[in-house]
Amino acid sequence: MYESAFMAPNPTIYDIAKRAGVGIATVSRVLNGSERVADATREAVQRAMQELDFRPNRAARRLAVGGVNRPRVAALMPFFSASFYYAVSAPLSAGLIAADIDLVLYNIQDREHKNRVLDRIVAERACEGIVLFSMGVRDERIAELGRIGIPVVCVDYPQIGVPALTVDNIEAGRIATRHLIKGGARHVGLITGPTVALAFRQREEGFIEISGAKSPQERAETVTIEAGRQAAINLLDQFPTLDALMCVSDILAVGALQAVRARNRIPGDDIQIIGFDDQPLIDVIGLSTIRQPMDEFGAWAARSMATLLKRGKEQINNTPTVESQVLPIELVVRSTTRDTSGSAKKR
Repeated sequence: MYESAFMAPNPTIYDIAKRAGVGIATVSRVLNGSERVADATREAVQRAMQELDFRPNRAARRLAVGGVNRPRVAALMPFFSASFYYAVSAPLSAGLIAADIDLVLYNIQDREHKNRVLDRIVAERACEGIVLFSMGVRDERIAELGRIGIPVVCVDYPQIGVPALTVDNIEAGRIATRHLIKGGARHVGLITGPTVALAFRQREEGFIEISGAKSPQERAETVTIEAGRQAAINLLDQFPTLDALMCVSDILAVGALQAVRARNRIPGDDIQIIGFDDQPLIDVIGLSTIRQPMDEFGAWAARSMATLLKRGKEQINNTPTVESQVLPIELVVRSTTRDTSGSAKKR
């Protein structure tokens, strides 16, 4: 960080304007997220704020525009599976509302977009806490957020240096694959998802440990029913003897079910299919799956953030009060897989 012997101890927007060579109105627009600022100008203002270690009074800014002085939490999510992130967002929102904390959701498109959002949050001090879902950040970013007093928690990603809530996705992949084999499967295939998702890569790893690296695999670039259907078609065209499919998501598994039924093959009888998540209504179609506690993902994030924000407000010592956790997963057997005796389940 740039420092100067003549730097004001508590820089104001006038200091920022002078350093950036702009008017105070421009600084104000940048602070309030206005789009009426050229990119080069915005970068100059943000750079000046970083160099001067400018910390805007968030409460004053909100009150000035008629707002209320509630803390604000930003949740960053890669919405490649809309149903999953809706399932975790609902308890997150409910928990934060109960704690009188506002929530802002960011649909993160890629790594560059994630970094732009975080750069803006840092420069503008736009929130009091951050929840990262299914994504990590560099150690330098964690340190930067720590210096300016913005706590971070991670969900569905084992981020080092902050509290994180995860499940053992590798073991989950093993459990799902073993279940198919115990049900009599001899030729097991995998339908996996985008490589950006660590959880998907870990489930692949568990599958390969049990089934072998040469087992048929097909990657869906999106997590949609159609992507799962097409992936299943590709696998069945190449490997017509497949008698089981492990899918890293329930949504992909629903598409696989469509493809299998279109070929007049009966799920659970001559081809087994298992998904992952146990999302709402999956029980209605009888899909076997690996259940992970999605409600607890959001609820834990809300409780953890409320705890961290309270500690920051009361200026308690730095002893951690929120610990990382690994939650249990559960095999849920329904009609699309066989029981361990090899007989088809009733539908």
